[in-house]
Order: sequence, then structure tokens, then C-alpha cells
Amino acid sequence: MRLTVSNHSFEYLDLEGTLALARAIGFKGVDIAGFHDRGRCSLEPDEVGADPMGHANRLNRMLAKYELEAVDFFPQFGASLEERSFNAPDPAVRKRNRASFEGIIRFCEAVGIPGFTISPGTHHPGRSFEENLDTAVEAMNDLTDLAGERDITVRFEPHVQSVVDTPERALALLERAPKATVTLDYSHFVMQYVPEERIHPLLARTDHFHIRAARPGKLQSRLDENTIDFVDIARRLEGLGYRGCLSIEFVYMTWFDCNRVDCLTETIFTKDLMQPHVPV
Repeated sequence: MRLTVSNHSFEYLDLEGTLALARAIGFKGVDIAGFHDRGRCSLEPDEVGADPMGHANRLNRMLAKYELEAVDFFPQFGASLEERSFNAPDPAVRKRNRASFEGIIRFCEAVGIPGFTISPGTHHPGRSFEENLDTAVEAMNDLTDLAGERDITVRFEPHVQSVVDTPERALALLERAPKATVTLDYSHFVMQYVPEERIHPLLARTDHFHIRAARPGKLQSRLDENTIDFVDIARRLEGLGYRGCLSIEFVYMTWFDCNRVDCLTETIFTKDLMQPHVPV
């Protein structure tokens, strides 16, 4: 178990700039962003899918330069949750996503990234929750089979406005997609006033973890306003034999007023808080 950082915490730097900064702060592991048309550091996911080895070679050179290891890749194909969503009702959209995932899996293998994180899809109007979940389950089982052929883990992040926006819905998806794992971020539940006791059952299926300060009603806050007990969570993960990463992930975006926080300073403060309990 170790402490890492998400490079999109500094997404208005270019990719190399985020890696240089991560190393300067003292991290050895980093998540790599793959968000479509967002910030300056993200790799375009469809481009990665089309040329996995080219992107892997370029990233590997930068990682070696800054003595960093990539521990997660987070592709998002659309500029919104609805665009190119994982559980899109249109089979043609899901087929297009799958084609890019094939290359993304090869990219992760070439870089040595053990798993990648995805959004599980969203609530599509005109369809019931059960229909939207059914589509997510079908797509998830197909993707975990595909990634498993190259020993790459699929991690989905339960998040606000997703099809699994509560801990119980996330567990329902896991029950029907047994090879999937979770990238767990308590902030998405805490901001909805969900108590931590309801979130803890997801820890047993967690393969990656996002640390972001939050409080009820606020998706992202300063650390001095935070109500999530990350030290307790780290101890719980250790007790479960967790061997993955806890990645500090502040973001600067207008979504839920996340642009009201100084990501760099809060990353450093959070590292100072957690490093006595989780090594980098």
C-alpha cells in the first residue's frame, strides 16, 4: 500500500509538467488522465486506443526521466457523462468504446499499468434504473473478460450522477460483474450526505483509491474542512490486505464548484497528513 497522486490534479500543466511536479513534491507513483478534450495533460483516449504502442513509448520515456511509475489510467471518451457513456443505450456507441478499450488495454500492458479506471455510465432519460444498470453490467462483463486476457484490471468509479451513485448500487453492479473492481472515492458519497459506514463495504472490492477532501454537500473542500477519516480508511484497507495505491486526487473544474480549491497546496497538505501512515 502506498501514497500516489493523480496527474490531472494539475491538469493545466502539460503531461510532462504534471510528472515533473509530481516528482518534485516527492511522489513515486502517478495516475495518468485520459479525459477527452480536458485540460492540457490528458491523453486523448481514442488516440491511445488507435496507437497504443506509440503513446506507451512516449509516456515510458517521460516516466523514466522523472523516475515515476504509472499506477492507473483513467480514460473518458466524451466531454460529458452522457456523451459516449459506458452504458450508452446505442449499441454502436458501446462498440466504438470497446474498439478503443482494446488499444487502451495494450497501452496499459506496455506501460506496466496494472489497471484502468472508468465511469460505469449514467442514468439515461427514458430508461429505468434497471435498464441502465443492465447495460452497464453487460458492458462491464465484456470489458473485464477482454482486459483479463492481458491481466489488466478494470476499475469503475462509483460517482455522483453515475448509474451507481450510491454504495448499494455499486455493490449491485459488483455482484453481477464479479471480475470488476472499484476505484473508490468517498467524496462522491459524502457530498450526498451518505455516512461512511454505508461506504465501507466497498473497501473489500477496491483496487484503487482516490483521496479527496470533502464534506456533506461539498464534493471537494480544503483539507481543514474535510470530514472523511482517511487515516481510518487506510487502516481498514491495510486490515483487508490491500496492496494498491491511495492516490491524492484534487481537481480544478467547474463541476460542483471544484474550482474553489487550490489543488497544489491541498495536495501537499494531504500528503503531509497521510505520509506518516502510508509510504509514498
